[in-house]
Amino acid sequence: MVHSEDEAQATAQIVHALMRFLVTVRYRKSVVITALLAAGLLGGLYYATATRYYQAKAKLLVMRQKIQDPGAAAVGAEGGRHNGLIPTLKELVTSRKVLEGAAKHLHADNCSDMAHVPEANKPNILKRSLSAKNSRGEIIEIACRLKDPNAAFVAVNAVVNSFVNFLDETNKGNTEGSIRVLTGELNKLSGELAQSNQNIFQFCNTWGLEINRGGTTAHPAVQNYLSLNGQWMQGRTRRVELEASLAAIQAAIGRGEDPLITLKDGAAEEWLLGTAGFRASTIETQLQRALTEDRAELNTMQQYLGQAHPMVVQKQNRIAEIEAHLRHIEQSRHEQFGLRLVQMVRQNLNEARQTEEWLRIELQYARAEANKVNGLLAQLELMSRERDRLHQMHDVLRDKIGQFELQHEGQEFRIAVIEDPIVAASPVSPSLRLALLLSLMAGLGAGLVGVYALDILDDRFRSVDEMESQLGVSVLSLVRQLKTHQTVGATALQVHVAPDSVESEAFRTLRTRLALDEREPRRIVISSAEPGDGKTTVLANLAVSHAQSGQKTLLVDADLRRPGLTAMMGMRGIDGLSKIIRGGDDVEEMAVAVIQASGVENLDVLPSGLRYSNPAELLTNPRFADLLAWAETVYDQILVDSPPALATSDAAVIGRLVDGMMLVVQPDKNRRRFVMRVTEGLAALKIPLLGIVVNRIGADNDRGYYGYRGGYGYGHGYGYERGYGADKEEEAQTDTPVEEDDSDYQAIEMSNWTEPEPHTRVVPRRVA
Repeated sequence: MVHSEDEAQATAQIVHALMRFLVTVRYRKSVVITALLAAGLLGGLYYATATRYYQAKAKLLVMRQKIQDPGAAAVGAEGGRHNGLIPTLKELVTSRKVLEGAAKHLHADNCSDMAHVPEANKPNILKRSLSAKNSRGEIIEIACRLKDPNAAFVAVNAVVNSFVNFLDETNKGNTEGSIRVLTGELNKLSGELAQSNQNIFQFCNTWGLEINRGGTTAHPAVQNYLSLNGQWMQGRTRRVELEASLAAIQAAIGRGEDPLITLKDGAAEEWLLGTAGFRASTIETQLQRALTEDRAELNTMQQYLGQAHPMVVQKQNRIAEIEAHLRHIEQSRHEQFGLRLVQMVRQNLNEARQTEEWLRIELQYARAEANKVNGLLAQLELMSRERDRLHQMHDVLRDKIGQFELQHEGQEFRIAVIEDPIVAASPVSPSLRLALLLSLMAGLGAGLVGVYALDILDDRFRSVDEMESQLGVSVLSLVRQLKTHQTVGATALQVHVAPDSVESEAFRTLRTRLALDEREPRRIVISSAEPGDGKTTVLANLAVSHAQSGQKTLLVDADLRRPGLTAMMGMRGIDGLSKIIRGGDDVEEMAVAVIQASGVENLDVLPSGLRYSNPAELLTNPRFADLLAWAETVYDQILVDSPPALATSDAAVIGRLVDGMMLVVQPDKNRRRFVMRVTEGLAALKIPLLGIVVNRIGADNDRGYYGYRGGYGYGHGYGYERGYGADKEEEAQTDTPVEEDDSDYQAIEMSNWTEPEPHTRVVPRRVA
């Protein structure tokens, strides 16, 4: 179950990251469009300037003649050789001898691509432009790509003719030696048959006997002689076949050809099937299959990965190893199998000769014994059987010679052209469709990579939608750049000074969004990710907006390290929050004593008071929680100012005591990872985050980049300026005119403070 939950969480993270990247692509779509346009221009330039190549192709059907071979001992050997026929012939198409034969017929008159090429280089150029593949079943497709369509047509025809001639010459050369040996043996056997007939005739004339055609029951000695005679006949036939095979193999080795294609007798095929030959064929087939699969995978990788990618390099190394292994097998077949075949055939031939000699001697003894037993009739029967044996052997040799003659006149492998080459009317390279596809893929890939790189390098929020999607929090309001009022107190607050301005409308929008929140927050703390984001100004103006709506509002400066609200309201050096927390008297009495009037109706201020060295410990004091509880009974709205969330832990301490927190973000200043760290930390502490306030929209340094000014702010396009009577020309100024910038949230001693100046105090009224 834990494993399933981890997988579900990982899947959700992947989907979230993908959606986030798609949002990024949406806002940086100009980068993708630019990359697509650039790739399209490069693709068009390549298509316009690339050399045109035309292709001609022919399809050949390979058929093997089924010649009955009485001496074949293993049918499986024929099937195994036939299964490997197509790959072998496909390699022969691009072999050196076939290409040299085709190159002889290519010259400047019929092949313009070979006009200025030396004769020695023509096969190399032809091999680079030629391809042969097994398109379907026993069909071989030969294709050639050249710059001239007529040249490609002529080259394919020349290769096909050279290939057919090569097979014809090879097949005929392999049968000549076998025919020569078998013919000599047939002539010798014909003489023996004639001598046998003459001996029978003389024997019958001498003793006045007639040949018995019906047959009689012979003596056991005669049966033994007849059995030995049959064995001797088989041994002699075996010896003749081995001599023919040995002659054919030696002829093939002398011509430098593959000796395996000369196997005609059953013994050699049986040896090939049962020993190394069959295993080599199986290994070679597996290697060929693995090579084809690796080449396909390499082509797929090269479409998405670069040539230097580790996976591409590894796959190329594997292909090179397989090709080297195949070349080694081919070389071993020519160099070692021929010698082993010759050795095996000679060994079998010697054994056959020894067996034949032994049977001949035994046959002589059996004949003498039969003669003694049966006399003249037995001798006549033996002479008749000898003649029959010679007749049978004569017929076998004559049939075998006829088969070899048929094979010599024709071909063992028939090649039929089923699709003739034609002159191409249009080039096959470059392909417009492929160029468009590659340009689209390259442009899209480059654009996405560029978006990702820019997203990594530019760690800022580019829009409100992006901010909401990545932080998971809604944006409550967009605050424009505020004018600087060189005063303190209520006159420094934009909403109080110019309530009808465009800038003031943003705070009323913020007030409305908070009022409509289903959580109905009354105690709200405001913070930011970093110092200088304008949180104090936003808080003070929001408080004025609440006060103007008739709500009794209390501003609490809980930033005991750098009290910007106290400085803005001109209340430095007077007692405030720190005194209440450190005091021992009743919280209500002390609060009533230190809360100050702001100068704005319905708005009171609780300054920070004197600063101490342990502000975090002060905020964790239960008296601070009691103060907020009392204030909630007196005021309609309580707004608390806190230090930045990343600088200290004060904001988190205060956030646990209030109804919710608002986070001020300045897009041209804050880094995305910092803001995300704040929101994630608040979520981990289960502090409710009411929303985000985007501050200082429309600054000169972010105009035209973030899109906040015209697309999301209160720019001219929305008509707010005319409606609220704002000035048409504004000056970009900061909105925190009186914050101290010589202290960095460090505790200071009380002696650093001057005596508090008299200040108007107010007694809060209780809310019924």
